[in-house]
Amino acid sequence: MLDYDLIISDVDGVIVREGEPIWENIYALRKFVETGKKLILVSNNSGFSRVLLSRQLNYLGLNIDPNNIITSGLSAALYMKRKTKIKTVYVIGEEGLVEEMKNFEFNILSSYEIDTKNPDAVVLGLDRLSTYDKLSAGMRCIANGSKFIVTNMDRLWPSKDGLKLGAGALASSIIYALNKQPDFIAGKPNKWIIEVAMEISNIKDLSRVLVIGDQLETDIKMGNEIGADTILVLTGISKKEDVEKSGIKPKLIVENLTSLI
Repeated sequence: MLDYDLIISDVDGVIVREGEPIWENIYALRKFVETGKKLILVSNNSGFSRVLLSRQLNYLGLNIDPNNIITSGLSAALYMKRKTKIKTVYVIGEEGLVEEMKNFEFNILSSYEIDTKNPDAVVLGLDRLSTYDKLSAGMRCIANGSKFIVTNMDRLWPSKDGLKLGAGALASSIIYALNKQPDFIAGKPNKWIIEVAMEISNIKDLSRVLVIGDQLETDIKMGNEIGADTILVLTGISKKEDVEKSGIKPKLIVENLTSLI
């Protein structure tokens, strides 16, 4: 691990499972940080607040600044602010996504307001309290011309009780209903989110970057595509037998990160 200047690590399935710590991985990452090297967390989960996650991880002994945490919600907000003229949004998502929309001064419309005013965009992320009516309202907005922004297309989400539906599963209901693909997908494996991470870290040499994740089709695919080294850790979604099926090959596969130290 010390051969690298920057580690980009996933959160769900690597550091925590629905808030419950994965201690072996936390220990290994803490040892890396203690050497003075840079750690940036890049998560497709748009649901949590970066500030609250930073506090939780600091409590667990992994000291990381909120500015070194990048969620797909932050990635979506940055893209919308820099690359579009979107001003008003309807959010299908949790606290973290709403927080990022507010941070970048987007006007969030309520379910009542969109009955009379179509938002510039529908922004969809992981939403464990989503309802049929909420998804249907977003679908109608998109059908009426709103941009369709999705934080990520993860099929699954690793919880403490096992696998649950990911944001991609929710987005797929609208994709299927309208036969329309999202206008933008902010999270991994889209290179946009890694460009944000590299900008924050101020590290240019990708040969000095290590990407750690638990999902082949997001974390490892993204790392491979940008030319970084990749490690699949088997504490989340993907299993060793999935590597051959997917054709996505990490540099290394480990049961947990303690084997790296």
